Amino acid sequence: MLIEELKALIEPEVEALGFILWGIEVDGSSTHAGSMTLRIFIDYEEGISVDDCQEVSHAVSAILDVEDPISGAYTLEVSSPGVNRRVFSAIQAKSLVGFIVKVELTHLLDQLNRKKFKGTIKGVEGDFVTLSTDEGEVKFDFSSVDKMRVVPNF
Repeated sequence: MLIEELKALIEPEVEALGFILWGIEVDGSSTHAGSMTLRIFIDYEEGISVDDCQEVSHAVSAILDVEDPISGAYTLEVSSPGVNRRVFSAIQAKSLVGFIVKVELTHLLDQLNRKKFKGTIKGVEGDFVTLSTDEGEVKFDFSSVDKMRVVPNF
């Protein structure tokens, strides 16, 4: 899988620069025919600056130029995950216990016949996430998550 290959190439360099690789997205539906967008999200305890993004972008570009894991044209974007950050793993979800999230699963959850939920992350055990929603508790395996995003609380 391309994202796993990219993570293996990029993560050591991002960490060597002192940042956390929060996640990677590949968007093939670009406005330019035949091109795609590679988004890299980095994090740091004190936040991320534009200079941080530029530093990581230069380092990652050099790696991608040498290793060439992407065939065809692409645009590289490096940014912070932001307040409505996407959650890429169960480990990240565990660090967000108590936060409100929106979740879209890859398939309908049997007991509720739904695949979209909004609720507070109550707990994470292994790969299983428990959400507290207005309709009650919902439990699902993180591998069935299509997208999960934090809902900002202003």
